[in-house]
Amino acid sequence: MSEENKNRLLRAKYGFDKITSQNATDWKLVLFWIVVFEFIASVIEFLYVDKSSNFSVSIPHTLFTELLVAGIVTLFVWFFVWNIIFENKKNIFKLAIFTMIGLYFIITNDFTLQFLLQNLDPFHFFDLEFGLVFFIEFFFKLLISYLVYQLIISLKNGI
Repeated sequence: MSEENKNRLLRAKYGFDKITSQNATDWKLVLFWIVVFEFIASVIEFLYVDKSSNFSVSIPHTLFTELLVAGIVTLFVWFFVWNIIFENKKNIFKLAIFTMIGLYFIITNDFTLQFLLQNLDPFHFFDLEFGLVFFIEFFFKLLISYLVYQLIISLKNGI
């Protein structure tokens, strides 16, 4: 590998570490990115794998669930507007997590998070058929494993 390629790879790794963990100093940021990538991997698997609907527990639409969803949407809109008015940057990550959870609920109809919990198993993707989704899931699992390593380092540096 040439020296220029090594430098380019090191700059890319440094940039990725800075975005995802502030170079292993911010454990909350690492945890945020782990959650984001896990939600993305779960949604991709739900959309493109036929077996995924076996793990999703759909709740029937009743008056209670409609009122619950309406209340959650109302709280989300209120929280979003409050963040815009007061420009509270500390709550942006919370808003992003709430957005990811809401999108997950809308896409999967899995209000019990059963499919997401099943997807946390790092070796479950070996049950997938060998194809594009397998490689995407494998990439996300490698990325999440590296972020877990960064999380351990940032916790160690913080203590």
